[in-house]
Amino acid sequence: MASFATSLERLYRRRIALSITLGVVAGLAMFALGQQSSGSDSGMAAFLQMVPPGAVNKGAVIPSFDSTGRRTMLITADMLRRVDDERIYAENLVVQMFSADPKNDVRIDLKTAFYQMAGTGGILRSTQRSHVRHADFDIEGDSLIYDTAKNQGRMTGNIHMVIFDSSALSSEVPRPAESRPTK
Repeated sequence: MASFATSLERLYRRRIALSITLGVVAGLAMFALGQQSSGSDSGMAAFLQMVPPGAVNKGAVIPSFDSTGRRTMLITADMLRRVDDERIYAENLVVQMFSADPKNDVRIDLKTAFYQMAGTGGILRSTQRSHVRHADFDIEGDSLIYDTAKNQGRMTGNIHMVIFDSSALSSEVPRPAESRPTK
């Protein structure tokens, strides 16, 4: 015979599963009607609105699409927990932002992070070693703050950066190679 606590645990799991399912269905309906919210953080914002505070989601995968159906972002995490009405805590968070040109794709890897809604965007913070990858550079630092509304980030502490092609990051035009006189 199952205990009362076990029965409540099953009920709570079903409630979370139902909440997520309804959120996904509502999101698909909004997308089909063209009412999807704009902005690069619509996946996390939608997740924040459909999950009750205290809910823990393991193996989370949150895609985000633009109005044409092109995938713009993919958020994955080993664990996401909604802390309160405006914050989510994540472990082993990976945020992949996709551009029309794959050279401009960005990947952010964070061991732990907090995401806080702020007006039309949100702030992603991590106080542990963070890694950002782009086709032109790789950067690691001890902490990261990323503003999704402004699409700008700041990394601090023991920073290590590798720039693969500095001409791609600057507006300078490389000089043509000088010809050497022949003998």
